Amino acid sequence: MSYYRIRKVTSRGTPSHQLGHYEMQGERCKRRSVFKVDVHLGEHAAPEDALAVWPHEIDQLRQIGRQSRAEKLQAKLERLRDLTGVEQG
Repeated sequence: MSYYRIRKVTSRGTPSHQLGHYEMQGERCKRRSVFKVDVHLGEHAAPEDALAVWPHEIDQLRQIGRQSRAEKLQAKLERLRDLTGVEQG
């Protein structure tokens, strides 16, 4: 997991966190590193926090009939599990 970094960003006045990695782009001798976002963590400052909370949020969304939002969050959860190597349990 040392390959991935977390950065804090502010969008429209709301702080959030992103899990991603740096890639080099550009021509030889003019290269620069660019941060590529793999998963938006939202308000969670650590992947472990999101992994702990998101399953409960998915259940709540399904209970109130927000299936589309629940599916999107489920996809983010699975992507985060793949990146961190955490098994569903």
